Amino acid sequence: MSVSFGPFAMGMPQFIFILAVVITMLAAWLIGKRYKLSISDAVFHVLAVSIIVARISFVIRYFELYAEAPWQIINIRDGGFDLWAGVIGGLLMATWEISRNRKVWQPLAIACITGVVAYSAMQGFYQHRYGGELFVPRIQAQTLDERSVYLDREYRGKPMVVNLWATWCPPCVREMPLLEDAQAKWPDVAIVTVNQGDSKDMVLNFVAEQGLNLNDMLLDTNSRLSNEIGSFALPTTLFFNADGMLIDTHVGEFSAARLQQAIERIR
Repeated sequence: MSVSFGPFAMGMPQFIFILAVVITMLAAWLIGKRYKLSISDAVFHVLAVSIIVARISFVIRYFELYAEAPWQIINIRDGGFDLWAGVIGGLLMATWEISRNRKVWQPLAIACITGVVAYSAMQGFYQHRYGGELFVPRIQAQTLDERSVYLDREYRGKPMVVNLWATWCPPCVREMPLLEDAQAKWPDVAIVTVNQGDSKDMVLNFVAEQGLNLNDMLLDTNSRLSNEIGSFALPTTLFFNADGMLIDTHVGEFSAARLQQAIERIR
């Protein structure tokens, strides 16, 4: 679900996208040499406009939430993008580049198609290898009052957000108020935090220091859930619908807008 480079980690979808961008730019350079045209700038413009338009569209849809924390608008790591808005923006930019120099249309098209094929192939392999219909893992955890619960049983029949976190993880700490807000805003959704690796005393001290009021805080002292889902980056958040099917995932810190988007999907 995630890939790590030393202290840095990202979700596999983001990693695949970055690889596809690198492949696209490399293809643009090689194809440009073949056609004796410089198309790298044109391809870069198409990619940049696609990403910017996709981000702007997402921000507009959740503008009220971003207005409360405007610095989050430039935090593209939260994964807030509208795919089809980006596609339309990229096509319009490609049309503009071709109108400026009609000779670039064929190499530009080949480079962009190469990127799309590369992304689709990597994403398809990833889904084939690790995808399919995934459900709530059968993991036993402990409540703060030392009661044993199974994730797949305890919250059966209602949408569920499962947040993997640790007390030593600053992004995890920053997410806690957003999870508290979500708990109050969507009482029909189970907001479940599953601590990875910390002791009960550490978590209790953390809760007291932060003044947290989250109803479903679980302990997973052996980090079984991280091993089960294949993500050792914290925080990692899983979004399950009422049938227990995994609908969305987020690796890293999320914004209020990204959290609401995912909860809307599972409701």
